[in-house]
Amino acid sequence: MKPEKVISILDTAKKMFGRYGLRKTSIDEIARMARVAKGTIYNYFGSKDQVYLEVLRRETNEIMDKVASSVAQEVSPTDKLSTFARAKFKYMRQAINILNLDREGIEKLLPSAESIRSDFIEREVNLIHSILKEGVEKGIFRINDTFLAARGIAYSLRGFELNWLVQESQEQIEHYLDELMNIIFFGMVCKEEY
Repeated sequence: MKPEKVISILDTAKKMFGRYGLRKTSIDEIARMARVAKGTIYNYFGSKDQVYLEVLRRETNEIMDKVASSVAQEVSPTDKLSTFARAKFKYMRQAINILNLDREGIEKLLPSAESIRSDFIEREVNLIHSILKEGVEKGIFRINDTFLAARGIAYSLRGFELNWLVQESQEQIEHYLDELMNIIFFGMVCKEEY
């Protein structure tokens, strides 16, 4: 199959899955909108589920590439961590199919989708871990277990995704992230309490 046909199919499928969800999107409609034969999609992908999984893989890769690129532009570990959180929410807003996994409970119908989501969060954990490790090495962060801290930050941010991205404005998310970064960098307990 020609690469431009694959891209057309996947771009069309991304929009349709994002708008109608996995259950309500049909191969017939994807084929019609992508201007390819239905058999072409089946020949290349095998099933609607496989098209959906490829859309999810592409979406997670795009997000991680953009987030990593944003982080790479920063110098200090504190700026990198703050940029990570902000870029994550900025680009996740565009990742409607990943958000729909949580909303629609697709992992029950398609367990492979959950493995893509799990891989995505592990990639986030690894990026945060590298930032925290650099901060510890430079004497900026005081963390006993950087991997555990990275996992805690990643899972905390994931817990906010659906509510924040669906219900809140970008300005409100920025405000929440300011407060969250303040807690992460400076803690909550006054020095006198130690």
